[in-house]
Amino acid sequence: MRTRPRTLGTLLLAVPLALTVAACSGSGSSGPSNANAKTVSSGSAVVIGATLSLTGALGALGQPLAAGYQQEIADVNAAGGIAVGGTREKLKLVVLDNGSDPSRAAAQATELVRTDHAAALLGSATAAIVTPVALIAEQLHVPLVTSQMPVEAFASGDKTGWTYSWDLFYDEQQQATDAAKALATTPGNKKVVLFTDNEPDSVVERPLYEAAFKAAGLQVVGDYTFGVGTTDFSGFISKAKAAGAQLLAGQLAPADGAALLRQLTLSGFRPKAAFLAGTSDAGYQPPSLGRLAQNTLSAGYWSPGQASPGQLAVISPTLGKKYSGSPDYAPAALAYAVAEVLTDALAAAGSTNPAKLNNAIARTDARTTAGQVAFNQATHTAITAYHVTG
Repeated sequence: MRTRPRTLGTLLLAVPLALTVAACSGSGSSGPSNANAKTVSSGSAVVIGATLSLTGALGALGQPLAAGYQQEIADVNAAGGIAVGGTREKLKLVVLDNGSDPSRAAAQATELVRTDHAAALLGSATAAIVTPVALIAEQLHVPLVTSQMPVEAFASGDKTGWTYSWDLFYDEQQQATDAAKALATTPGNKKVVLFTDNEPDSVVERPLYEAAFKAAGLQVVGDYTFGVGTTDFSGFISKAKAAGAQLLAGQLAPADGAALLRQLTLSGFRPKAAFLAGTSDAGYQPPSLGRLAQNTLSAGYWSPGQASPGQLAVISPTLGKKYSGSPDYAPAALAYAVAEVLTDALAAAGSTNPAKLNNAIARTDARTTAGQVAFNQATHTAITAYHVTG
């Protein structure tokens, strides 16, 4: 690992790697661009950049994402790198810590392209971070491959349609249906209250939850929405108790979800079952939640069965050993898949030219550690697995 002064004073992780990068062509936007570059490299290595939330509210997610990216890049480098422009080159991963701050993430994405000359970007987590970085990728005509953002929210993140940005993750309808089925199996009066914040994925998900709950025979007796960062849920909780709700569902930022669960406990309101996307998802649940998570359903977006036996043999001794039994295994394994998409595309393109790399990403149809990945050309998304368990 090397460090050097950064304009934002952030953490730098530079890891030699062999990577296949995919770049996108398409509708142009103003500002500097590498769209016509023949190669984008630093010395003898092709640079791949990532701005991740290694610290701050999303720090629990950023660390395993970095581990997954580093592992896949190292594996490609160990195999000899990738043929780019007729020359075998290795890849270098540059990771900056955005501190879970969207504005810093956008600035760092620009820095990675303009200062580090990154040929492509790997994504972070949550709509709050992924969307501003994707918009920078569009402005600078540099490809971004990401995950950790539900696909319908991602598809609606750029009203003109994405050109350089690609997302592989679960579908919101899938999440709502699975959550409703799991809650409906709980004995009780079938009355549920719904808590959602105003992040893009929650805005997309809210009506889907409402419809899925109705279809599953549940009665929504409270439907509460609020801004990200809300700390006082006492008024909503009082209404939920008065309505006789025995089930709770919602989609909140991890810290906000933890605050809600704490206030539920203090109020004496203990739902027979609770589902909180963003708080109960694998990789999101704050370790300090402890017994507050009692009766909280667990959501997962990755399992070892999604990878082939050969891929498991590669990640089990490393990521599996580090995160075995931990929810961090899911984001690390999915990050490995995101990097696989990039490295496969770079190998197929044989070039860091953005148009060629973009075409290679668009043609992706590969078995990754997250399962089969093929992108919808209209939405630039690929749907991966999702499940809810007790």
